[in-house]
Amino acid sequence: MGELLARLKQRKLVQWALAYLAAGWALLQALGLAVDSYDWPHDIMRIAFAVIALGFVIALLLAWYHGERGAQRVSGAELLLIALVLAIGGGLLWRHERAAPAQIRSPDAAQRNPGRTIPDSVAAATSSGLPIAPVAASAPTIPIPAKSIAVLPFVNMSGDPKNDYFSDGITEEILDALAQVPDLKVAARTSAFAFKGKAEDLRKVGEVLDVATVLEGSVQKSGDEVRITAQLIDTRSGYHLWSEKYDRKLTSIFAVEDEISKAIADKLKVQLAEGSGSTLVAQKTVDPRGHDFYLRGLTLLAARSVGEAVGVFQQAVAIDPNYAQAWAALAEAQALLPGYGPASAQVAYADSLASAQRALTLNPDTALAFVAQGMVYGNQMRWADADRALRRALALAPGDAEALNQYAQFLDGAGQLEPALVELDRALQRDPLSGISAAIRVQLRLRLHRDDAATAASQIGAIVAAHPESLFVHRAALNIYLALRRYPEAEAQARAAAALGGTNPEARVLLVRGIADPAQRARAVQSLETASANAEIPRDAIVHAMFLIQLGERDRALDALEEFAARGNSTVPQLLWIEAFDPIRNDPRFKAVLKKVGLPYVPQDAAAP
Repeated sequence: MGELLARLKQRKLVQWALAYLAAGWALLQALGLAVDSYDWPHDIMRIAFAVIALGFVIALLLAWYHGERGAQRVSGAELLLIALVLAIGGGLLWRHERAAPAQIRSPDAAQRNPGRTIPDSVAAATSSGLPIAPVAASAPTIPIPAKSIAVLPFVNMSGDPKNDYFSDGITEEILDALAQVPDLKVAARTSAFAFKGKAEDLRKVGEVLDVATVLEGSVQKSGDEVRITAQLIDTRSGYHLWSEKYDRKLTSIFAVEDEISKAIADKLKVQLAEGSGSTLVAQKTVDPRGHDFYLRGLTLLAARSVGEAVGVFQQAVAIDPNYAQAWAALAEAQALLPGYGPASAQVAYADSLASAQRALTLNPDTALAFVAQGMVYGNQMRWADADRALRRALALAPGDAEALNQYAQFLDGAGQLEPALVELDRALQRDPLSGISAAIRVQLRLRLHRDDAATAASQIGAIVAAHPESLFVHRAALNIYLALRRYPEAEAQARAAAALGGTNPEARVLLVRGIADPAQRARAVQSLETASANAEIPRDAIVHAMFLIQLGERDRALDALEEFAARGNSTVPQLLWIEAFDPIRNDPRFKAVLKKVGLPYVPQDAAAP
């Protein structure tokens, strides 16, 4: 060992190594700065590191050789040899990187989101095997459709996290454009955005979302300038199929979205819908300020901050009264408003229909406006109108998961449980990580006696674990556990829903205990009628009746349902078909209520849209 150290010292090998490492480190720092400043591909950094590592080995070999000769000089021929080796090695590495599969997200995203892991909702879906993705779970041998895509959230490159709404909004607009293509399966926003800020292998993304390709990219906004990069990747092989970079003004943002959408349609060999012309994104002139508020509203609506979303969409249409899509988004938010706060259903529904009509006057092919109409008409018990509106939405955007979900909920409310389950499964094919759709599916299968109690409990438990912040999921879980008479689990869901809704959980827990224990029912009924924490329940006649019947108040439950038939004061006609009402389902008064509100409704054309 002593002899070896002496020879290393004689040949100055340590000095050569330190000098080379210092120079290599400085070069990498300078190159990294250039890559970030000029938006060069990050493949360059990997290639540079590999080439410098190769050069390090050559440098040590030369140091040893010249140390043996007693001279520490490198000749011109040797320098030329080093340059040739590095150039050839760099070229081979470049070709390898260009052809290599994309095992993680794009270089831009991967460099800015190191250590990305699979989201909790995806983990629950894949590890539990529960029906968050029911079609895939029931038929695992069905291959992933070749004409399918997930649009992953574009990376915000502005340097300010507050601008996430802009990159998210651009992503959603491209996703909505692709959903118009009839033969293309497009993963819905909820499922695609579950991977935001994560670093998952794209093959796993393809498996979870059941898609053959993903579109990913980045958005950099500066003043009225925007740079959008996009690339299409095959999730099965990991190879890049297409990529492009766009530098444009904000006023031409829709043209960029259309170019991207059409390029993908061409690559995947899918035909555009008849009558769509040559565009998927309407080439309209929209005030950039109005568009900015619209994108902010999309993020708020996706998070179900419905009241805030209504206000932001109203600002968008105030700035640009001719913005059809913003009117449609406002209509949807207004339709949802009574279900997410103490808003007057009568006022909200009137506002929603007015906004939807304004959107359709500006653009009669605005699918979202028809979705909003269908939601309102369904809650107003205008079943035929709701049916027509939602079918029209699906004709315009056949791959839109929200339209499919709302159509399934309409069928559920209309008493068509079997068709509702079919449409819900179609929605979940496009949105496998949707907690709302998954929870509704558990309820439907339980009502249709497709699953036993243990299966239903296991399924809803996994969905709750995957979506702990969803008020809808906790409320659905409460009803499911009550139907299963699993009262401790029902209490836990009552507490969680109350906490998310900002009310006293003990008042809700008392209702569950009153249902479970006849000795506590008198106190529970009194709490239902007088406790401020339960004040929202009597405002919805069907929800009120649902608790009354489970608390043994049969006649009062029927009174509440008759009030609903007279006033239409409920946002959840779907609850009329749950197990809680089975004790009075054959009561003449219950049957009279259904007849008065036109239930069950049978669609004139039973064929699927």
